[in-house]
Amino acid sequence: MGVRRGLPIAIALGALVLAGGCTLRRPHPQPAPKATAAELLDGLRARRAAIGSLRARARLRAGLRAAWTREAIVVRRPGLIRIDVLSPFGLALAMGARDEVLWAFAPGEGIRWEGPTTPENLGRFLGAPLGVPDVVDLLLGLPPARAAVGPATVAATDAGEIALTLPLADGAQTIWFAGDPLVVARAEERRGGAVTLRAAFGDYAAGFPHALTVESPASGSEARLQYDTVEPNAAIDVAVFSPPAAARVLPFEAAPGADEGRP
Repeated sequence: MGVRRGLPIAIALGALVLAGGCTLRRPHPQPAPKATAAELLDGLRARRAAIGSLRARARLRAGLRAAWTREAIVVRRPGLIRIDVLSPFGLALAMGARDEVLWAFAPGEGIRWEGPTTPENLGRFLGAPLGVPDVVDLLLGLPPARAAVGPATVAATDAGEIALTLPLADGAQTIWFAGDPLVVARAEERRGGAVTLRAAFGDYAAGFPHALTVESPASGSEARLQYDTVEPNAAIDVAVFSPPAAARVLPFEAAPGADEGRP
C-alpha cells in the first residue's frame, strides 16, 4: 500500500564490457531537481486551498496483524473530523473532533467519551501526537502543514524523487515528490533528532491519493487507510461533527484502549 519506496539493490557496480574484460564506469552525476523549492511549496498551498472537505468510504488497518475495518469518513477544514467504524450490524463506534472537543461514542453501550483536542489525547486515540489540522491534512491526502523557520531546500534522490526539506524550530520536515506530474509520495518529520512521523501516499486517481500509511516510530504504531470512494469538496453540514447524545459521558482517558493508541 502506498508508494513503493524500495531502492535497487544495485543498478550495477558498473557496466560490464563483455569484449576484452570489464570496466567500472564513473557514476552518473546526480540529476538536477525538476522543480524549485518555491514551486513545490506553491503546489502544496494550492492543493490545500483546492480541497476543503471530503466524504469517503474506506478500509482501515491499524497494526500489521490487525484486521481491516470499514469506515465512513467526513472531514472539513480547518478542524472538523468524523469517522464511523462500521460492522455488518451497523455502527460499531463513532469518533470525531469539533470545537476543540475530541469525542468517541459507542452506541451499543450508550457511552460517549470526550476531552480536549490536545496532541496528547489524539496520541492516545490515533497512536501519534498530532493536532486535529494535521489529521485533516493527512485524510485530505497531504502531509501536515508546517511553518518553516528558514529557507526550504530541494534535492534530487537516487530513486528519482525530489526531496523538499523544511527546517522547523525543533527539527525538520522532508517531503518526497515523484511522478510526472509531481505528486507527494511520502513525508517524514524529525523532532529533537528522532523521527516522529512518517506518511506515505499512493494509488493516485484524478490527482488524489487513495492509499495512506501513517507511522509513529516513537510509539511503534502504524495505520493503513485505503479509500474505496472519495467525494472531494462535499457539502457537509457542520452538525455532522457534533458529539452524539449519550446516556453517560466520561473523560476521554477512561475510554477502553485510549492509552494504547488506536486509530
